Amino acid sequence: MHLIRRPVIQLQGLIVLAIVLGGGGVVYGYRHMVIQLAALAVLALNFDSVRRFVAEAPRVLVALLALTMAVPLLQAIPLPPAVWQALPGRDLVVASYQVAGIAPDSWFSFSVDPLRTLTAFCATLAPATLVVVGWSLPQEQRALLVKTLVLLALLVLTLGAVQLGSANTAGLLQRIEPEADVLYGTFSNRNSTGLFFVIAGIMLAALPRRGAWLAASAIAVAVLALGVVLTQSRSSMALLLVLLVFVAARAGIALLRHRQRPLPGKALGGAALAVALVITGLAAAVTSGGRVAESFERFSQIEGDRLEMWDDGAFVAGRYWPVGAGTGTFDEVFQIDESLDYVSPARAGRAHNDYVELVIESGIVGLLILLAWFAWLAMALWHRRRDEDRWLAFAAHAALVCVALQSVLDYPLRSQALLCTAAVLVVMLLPARARSQ
Repeated sequence: MHLIRRPVIQLQGLIVLAIVLGGGGVVYGYRHMVIQLAALAVLALNFDSVRRFVAEAPRVLVALLALTMAVPLLQAIPLPPAVWQALPGRDLVVASYQVAGIAPDSWFSFSVDPLRTLTAFCATLAPATLVVVGWSLPQEQRALLVKTLVLLALLVLTLGAVQLGSANTAGLLQRIEPEADVLYGTFSNRNSTGLFFVIAGIMLAALPRRGAWLAASAIAVAVLALGVVLTQSRSSMALLLVLLVFVAARAGIALLRHRQRPLPGKALGGAALAVALVITGLAAAVTSGGRVAESFERFSQIEGDRLEMWDDGAFVAGRYWPVGAGTGTFDEVFQIDESLDYVSPARAGRAHNDYVELVIESGIVGLLILLAWFAWLAMALWHRRRDEDRWLAFAAHAALVCVALQSVLDYPLRSQALLCTAAVLVVMLLPARARSQ
């Protein structure tokens, strides 16, 4: 019981729940409810940490977190008819009221779908809990959160191997129509699975290791890189370059700073081993054919669906600009303005560009908050550049850059699993705490 009362153990449990249950979309309401109730329980058990976060954490971070959570909550509040009807794009809501026989002078929320928007607000509870409680953890306990992510990534990869062994007829945790040769793990989207492996590989490369653990870590990084390829996610495979550059940069800087000392060469050797294993293993797999070769062949396939969705998405964004339609409402509003030239039997579901989707849903406010987050991440990295555990901060920033890059083509932060993963990365960018918990 004493261990369960420790905040770090509670956060590790929350991360496990997020990765195991939160790899799907909004349709998995009960799974998300379990994660969010667990987050509220952690907050209740650590009320003093919440108070300290509000009083002592970096002011910009506190404001950004509060604004990020407040936007969907405020968007769901009912407004008088003179206010909501004056908002861009709400003429469609008025027309819908008239068709349904509802008086158009009724109060209505800023969001065109308040229930979707409230669902989006609930999705912020778990990542916010990880940031608020994780902020006060000392350095060594923060590293435990990273190790938890890495271990979970290896377990997800193991589950994915079982899935591939059965041609995805067994071991799937999501209700999807899988492709037989794609590794999904605990996610419903191969891009999310691949990104999770890339993040875990980068963070693993930053963890301090010595002796046999150094070689084991290098092998684990190579295995995670292979897992990325087995997802057949082109965006994630492209992000492997970030992993390789990070490992090479750490090795190169270690060599420059310690070239007069013989021992740090072990670190260089471990990094070189990781890079060599990744490159050699992938090259051998590609030349021998099989699933890895098929994954790389996908780069020769050009799909126009995303460009069509972005084109329609820009039109939808213009309809609701500059205020947006409400967080979480994309799937509802996109169908109205989807071009007949691009329409297909399947629903778009997402814009497959989180920046376009953000503008559609939250307009200029969402865009400004996103830019503020980017600015804070850069500032936080600058302040951590000389700290003892700076490589974990560098790795967290590199991993968040991967999230930002994949967001151009996909929607990584629309799942509880990757939202919570990103929250752990934010914690690693915060100033180290010396206080024991």
